[in-house]
Amino acid sequence: MHNHGQTKGSAYTGAAIISPVPEPGKNAEPPEPYRGIYLMPMFMCLYSHDLEESEVFWTQGLGFINLYTMPGMMIHLRRWAFQDVLIRKSGLNAGTPDSDMESVGSLSVAVTEKQIGRIVDACERLRPGSTSAPIRKPWNSLEARIHTPEGLALTLTAALAVDKRQTEVYLNSHGQ
Repeated sequence: MHNHGQTKGSAYTGAAIISPVPEPGKNAEPPEPYRGIYLMPMFMCLYSHDLEESEVFWTQGLGFINLYTMPGMMIHLRRWAFQDVLIRKSGLNAGTPDSDMESVGSLSVAVTEKQIGRIVDACERLRPGSTSAPIRKPWNSLEARIHTPEGLALTLTAALAVDKRQTEVYLNSHGQ
């Protein structure tokens, strides 16, 4: 990793200014869902035949909030700042030329180590067979896969705590 024009020390700490993701660790406290209004730099758009089922799954299972609804057309869901998902009605007579589209793809969402098990359990209760157990990955995260009602392969990713001294030694030894 090389951030041009940025010192080693500021690359990680500077991100804390704009990122809602807490410092990794077993005791990391997740931020509350963000209810403010901002211009979204990027968001996921999904299509659903059943907006009510999608809303229940995303809010009660994944911990998102319903920020805005256009009844029968679209719901705008959010978790932390910059974790926005728009779910639009699909199917015949849904009102737009692209309404017959199906959701395809995958998305990774940051969660805390404390949250991952609770979210997996809630989603499994809502849609049995839609989840995998959290497993540790070699890139220092705990991850679980969830298949949403819209067909999205969602990966919950909880960063695990790192030894900052060991990381600094590694980066210095690799010319970073």
